Amino acid sequence: MSDNEIDEIKERIAAEARVLHPRLIGMSHTIHENPETLFQEHKASALLTDELEEHGFDVQRGVAGLDTAFVATYGSGEPVIGILAEYDALPKIGHACGHNLIGTWGVGAGIILRRAMPDLKGTIKVIGTPAEEGGGGKVTMAEAGVFNGLDAAMMMHPRDHTYLDRGSLAVTPYEIEFFGKPAHASSSPESGVNALDAMLQVFFSINALRQAFKPNTRIHGVITHGGEAANVIPDYTAASILVRADDQAYLEELNAKFRKIVEAAALATGAEAKITEGLSYKQRVCNTALVETFGKNLDALGVEHEVPPAGAGVGSSDIGDVSQLVPTIHPYMQICEPGIGGHTREFAVAAASERADELTATGATALAWTAADVLLRPELRDQLKASFREQLGRDPA
Repeated sequence: MSDNEIDEIKERIAAEARVLHPRLIGMSHTIHENPETLFQEHKASALLTDELEEHGFDVQRGVAGLDTAFVATYGSGEPVIGILAEYDALPKIGHACGHNLIGTWGVGAGIILRRAMPDLKGTIKVIGTPAEEGGGGKVTMAEAGVFNGLDAAMMMHPRDHTYLDRGSLAVTPYEIEFFGKPAHASSSPESGVNALDAMLQVFFSINALRQAFKPNTRIHGVITHGGEAANVIPDYTAASILVRADDQAYLEELNAKFRKIVEAAALATGAEAKITEGLSYKQRVCNTALVETFGKNLDALGVEHEVPPAGAGVGSSDIGDVSQLVPTIHPYMQICEPGIGGHTREFAVAAASERADELTATGATALAWTAADVLLRPELRDQLKASFREQLGRDPA
């Protein structure tokens, strides 16, 4: 297909986005006003899947054994594009990571792409991925093979800057518990076993080792239960801790050190330790050829973008596991003034602001244009595979 023909399709995509713009705003606000945390996104999942079915997608719900996961399919055969949607919120502060926009952008891109390309040769998959905020929905779905066979996977995240590419840290979550023996903290402390002392020793030991950690390493957490009363030796304590690194092999090394820290704290205090390891997220590797393609589409839309400053901190996301399987991008679009960080109440407000509303159509268009490039340009698909091999040393799944 010629460039002129592809440009005509992109004009139709942009026109469909303008038509659907009010509906996209409605989806975003409905999800924002009804925040649901990990694996409880029943309203959001129902809203998005009903919308996709109304526009001709065949929807499979409860994918990979997850009630709120879905795969909506239009078309058949190759090539196959995956557009990912997230829609979970954070406890107490709602959509402070803007997943209402991620879900809207993903579903919107799929719908406008289908409306603009009714005679599509290939397959569009809009993939609903729950529980990014700590539940690892994409990890479970990746293990179930949901992303295998995609020529590309893409999603976009809101933030205070527009970036084409930004890495992430691999992470392993832990729940740590210590069990001791209660006693009166003043009259007979020697007869107790202090579970809080054990937990504090874990945090002290982590801090003592920070100098020896490689750059881009993070270990941090909170004590979720520290005892019942100041005059009672705590017989139970609990904490949630995250271990992060920018390399999977080094993460495993850190995990081993961390477990030894917990075991040593138990040995030193006489408390019994219980370590519960959660789902690990792999580090994100954005496909360079797909990043370049998305950047050209942002340029064509008149959206300015920046390069993240060197040494800037990054978080973790379960899309890292997807990026290890197929060519993937995870760009960011600015919805607020610089300095308003994610996971804050200010960002939750920004995620339903007038500026965010204006960008519901722009973001969906950018994703749909990039998906169209993958579907319509065989040479680009070859470039995606070559970039994947160069970056990861193997063929896509």
